Order: sequence, then C-alpha cells, then structure tokens
Amino acid sequence: MNMTRDEHFDYKLPPILEQLDEAEILSQIPKIQLEPCFFDEMNLGDKSSLHLTVSRKIILLYSMISNDYNPIHVDLEYGKKTFFKANIAQGILDLSFCSGVVGSHLVGEGVALLGFKNAEFRNAVKIDDKITVTAEIVKKYSLQKKGKERYFIDVQIKIIHDETQEIACVGLATVTVFNKSRP
Repeated sequence: MNMTRDEHFDYKLPPILEQLDEAEILSQIPKIQLEPCFFDEMNLGDKSSLHLTVSRKIILLYSMISNDYNPIHVDLEYGKKTFFKANIAQGILDLSFCSGVVGSHLVGEGVALLGFKNAEFRNAVKIDDKITVTAEIVKKYSLQKKGKERYFIDVQIKIIHDETQEIACVGLATVTVFNKSRP
C-alpha cells in the first residue's frame, strides 16, 4: 500500500530562542578577520581543520533552529534503545561544521559554498564525541557561465572521531571563488 503525505507546517522559532536579543547574539559572534581570497593563490593540498566536542546542548539548539525534533536526536531514553545506544547529531549539523571550516578557515572572503556532493555518513556522531573536521582543496577549475569565466574549487571534507579515528562523514564541497587574481 502506497501512502502519500502532503503535510504543511508553519515554522516558528521556539520562544526561548525568539526572546534572544539580536544585538546580544551579534555580540557573541567572534569577530574574525577574513583575508580576501583569489583563485590564482589557492593551491591543491591547502588544508584547514577544526577540533570540537559535539555536546548535547549543540544538538538541542540545532534541533530548535532546524525544527528537527526526531527522538534519535533529542530523547535520551529513546536514544538508548536504538542501534546507536545514544542520541546522535543530525547529519546536516555535522556538515554545518564542514561549512564553517571551509568558509571561515580554509578560504576566506570572496567565496560561496555551492553545495556538498556525495556526502556519506559512515559513523554517527553522538553526544560528547570529540571530532576533527578537515577541509582540503583537491581540485581547481573554471567554467564558462553566461559568457563569463567562473572559478571553482572542490574541497574534500572529512569528519573523524578523535578517539577511534573512524570516519564519521566524508564528501566533497564545491565552492565558487569570485575573483581570479589580486588586483
């Protein structure tokens, strides 16, 4: 029997998050100084990484922002009864750490992440797992788009569990670089 669902929900930020003052939120965002980046100055093998612990609070906050309240992420008792024996982070949360490494650490100002290709989740990231997120430039190329030459890099992304060295996620990110060379 085929069952079709066509449900519509109105999204609202949970009240605890809605109450946050925008100026206060902005005051908590680190002031980083990104250097302008240029396609000609990027090299195959350029790499950056981030080390972090994925806390329950991170998972819960992401659940609230994304509206993903699946019990595998938020219900401790439910998590214990699953194959994983614990709550796990959302896969897209894991990829968001990759986005941060690429956009704020590996490259810099003057790029846009276009998407992830072939992101493969091999081992779940659980509450309090310590992980290392790496991003490495593996390909540079240009394409003609609407009569203009556009510049791209492909970045190998990887998330590794620090304690076991198991791969949690691996994939490829495509980034467009706005400027070919320094003026």
